[in-house]
Amino acid sequence: MADPEVKVDNPRKADLEKLRSDLAKEVEQLRKALKKPAEDIGGDKVWVGKNARAWHRELQGRHRKLGEQVDKLLPLVDAAIRNEPEKVTAAEARSYRNSA
Repeated sequence: MADPEVKVDNPRKADLEKLRSDLAKEVEQLRKALKKPAEDIGGDKVWVGKNARAWHRELQGRHRKLGEQVDKLLPLVDAAIRNEPEKVTAAEARSYRNSA
């Protein structure tokens, strides 16, 4: 049986670092997700009139909010990574892996 006090690399920290790496590759696309539809509707190319303007305002607002939320993602993951220890006991690592 393994010594429960043996320290091993923290698998949760490794998972968070992978998440951050994957997310960093997607952030710009997420930030721009509603940009084109908002431009199309607002540019009188796709739809015109009172309802089109209302939808355009709605999409612009959602695009802005999406960007604000996306901008919070990496700092949240960074904070979670900072709060994780480099090493944990073998029992803690096993427990984390078993709960995933």
